[in-house]
Amino acid sequence: FYVKGNQAKDAAGFVGSNMVMRTHTSPVQARSLLQRGVPLYVACPGRVFRTDELDATHTPVFHQCEAIAVDKHLTMADLKGVLDKLAVAMFGEGAKTRLRPSYFPFTEPSAEMDLWFPDKKGGPGWIEWGGCGMVNPNVLKSAGIDPDVYSGFAFGVGMERTLLLRHDINDMHDLVEGDVRFSEQ
Repeated sequence: FYVKGNQAKDAAGFVGSNMVMRTHTSPVQARSLLQRGVPLYVACPGRVFRTDELDATHTPVFHQCEAIAVDKHLTMADLKGVLDKLAVAMFGEGAKTRLRPSYFPFTEPSAEMDLWFPDKKGGPGWIEWGGCGMVNPNVLKSAGIDPDVYSGFAFGVGMERTLLLRHDINDMHDLVEGDVRFSEQ
């Protein structure tokens, strides 16, 4: 789904002259802020489309789940605590997260989220799991929310990558190719 006549790897998935296939589920967060107000705690799952290179841990179509929390006095420490609790709930005791500085337009500060995976094949190690950050004050303002009173955090993970890690699967494509031998395991 490249722009017609343009084979650039970073081209968006245009399906019409002014329509792009969804590249993330963040618009659900914005809609939720506008419709529900604060405090807000919501998860936003959905299918997304990217121009990612095809390999064992990337595919151009995958399922993403983003979450947003907006309330009084939320901090980066709250975000980190939620991520660590989610990691333990999904992967068991010993799982934890670390944050590396990054950039996302709707969060400030932003971070890439890595997962310490104690049961990884080949021994324990860090694996990229998703992105996160504090909701940009301009996002709150655009939803009519006072950023001097409210703050928030958001994060997103790929569901297929989460399944890979949770069930020790080597190749994401095994999840989507429909091979009966795999799905009957």
